[in-house]
Order: sequence, then structure tokens, then C-alpha cells
Amino acid sequence: MEVLSSDLIYQAVKLLGAQRDASEEQEEEQLRALVRDELTVRRLADVIPEAFGLVLASHLPGAENMTLPDTFCAQDDDDEWVEFSMRREPIFVVALDIAQHTFHNGPRALMQNLADRSSLLSTINKALDAGSSLDGTTLGPPSFFGLPAALYQPAASSDTP
Repeated sequence: MEVLSSDLIYQAVKLLGAQRDASEEQEEEQLRALVRDELTVRRLADVIPEAFGLVLASHLPGAENMTLPDTFCAQDDDDEWVEFSMRREPIFVVALDIAQHTFHNGPRALMQNLADRSSLLSTINKALDAGSSLDGTTLGPPSFFGLPAALYQPAASSDTP
């Protein structure tokens, strides 16, 4: 897994948060200017919005009685979904700090643009639009379709028989 600096992740946050009218291809091309690895581009594009969506969701009316996920899912080589702590994804850890700071200090447009991309927030919006209450709701973890579970699993030891 490519390790990224907090500064580089912040650059990706600003890039993704500023691009309301850019296509996904344009955004990915701009991310490739920051990192060359395609898997890292996918991690930035998928993980950052979920961190922003989680922070916004935690501040919604009724969220005090809502259980938010602290895990995410990725598929293994057998196409089985494997659940991991969000702390296993270093981009999420940094993006969550940035999202919390942005929520409290702005800019609001950055917060909204990124949170709007979140599958978590999309799920909440659909439930609210259908007339459901957030009270007592438990949200399941986001699934990252383009990220392999092997990326988050410990490397197998060569000493293992």
C-alpha cells in the first residue's frame, strides 16, 4: 500500500471538493498528477468522500441515537466481502481529521461537495426522503468496489509452513 503524506491527502481533498462540475475521468486525471499508482488514485477518490460523509452524518439532527459504521468492506480474491476497521485505511484517518476541521471551520462548500459524494450520506438522504427517522438507525459499512481486501490484510509471513 502506498503511504501518502497528510499534505498530499489534503491536496486531494481540495481537488475533489472543488470539482462540482468535473467528470470522474477529469478528477482521476488530476489525482494521477498527485500519485501515479492507480490503486492509490482509487483509494483517494473513494475513501475521502466517505470520511466527509461520516462527519456530516454524525452532526445531523437525530444522529446522537444513530450508530455510524467504524468499518468498511473490500472484496477478496474469491469475491467475498471482508470487513476492516476504518483505521486500516491511512487515507481515511487523515481525511477524517480534515473533515472534522472543515465541518467546524469551513469552507462549507468543500464540506458539502465531498459529503455529497458519500455513499453513507446518500443512504441517509434516501431514508429521510422516504420519511424514515434516523433515531435508532444503524448504518452498515461502505463497500469499496475497486479496492482489493488484500491491500488491507497483513502480508503472509514467509516463515509460515
